[in-house]
Amino acid sequence: MVQLNLLEDGIQQHRVKVPMVIDKDASVQVVGRTKIEAPANLTFAQGKFESAGQQVLVKLVLGSRPPELLSTTIIPGKVMNTGIVYADLVITSLTGVKLASQSNIPILWHDVLPSPGAQPGDMVQKHDFLIEGFEDVSAYCDCDGKFWLVLAVVVRYCIVVASERILQIDAAEPFC
Repeated sequence: MVQLNLLEDGIQQHRVKVPMVIDKDASVQVVGRTKIEAPANLTFAQGKFESAGQQVLVKLVLGSRPPELLSTTIIPGKVMNTGIVYADLVITSLTGVKLASQSNIPILWHDVLPSPGAQPGDMVQKHDFLIEGFEDVSAYCDCDGKFWLVLAVVVRYCIVVASERILQIDAAEPFC
């Protein structure tokens, strides 16, 4: 049986992988947009929405489905994120009577963030995800005479990019 005395045999070298922050952005703001076909009885005249000749309010509110972070992709020097926020379109009279609504409309958002040093395989952590609000609903007619509504959401979050690095430790005793 051979006995080893690590103190007499010298210092042992151990390599331990640790995450190392290579980039962090305190706050990222992105706008997601989508278009939907407007309800048949809705029109837009002189900068105002109308239904059956009466002026109405058209607004977005947060839907009942929670937002989703769909994907994160890293290419050298860039981090790309994609997600969905669900919104309800609500049409009310000027007195506040709800006339119509459409629930859980998906609004896709996408961003491409510069991140010097980021490489495929690095770790990305997103936190403090916040839906800041919705832009006013806008409208347009296309060449075929279809009436479209443009819906937009403003999202804010924080991001940290980390990479595994080898930390070399000189130790007199082996680690587990």
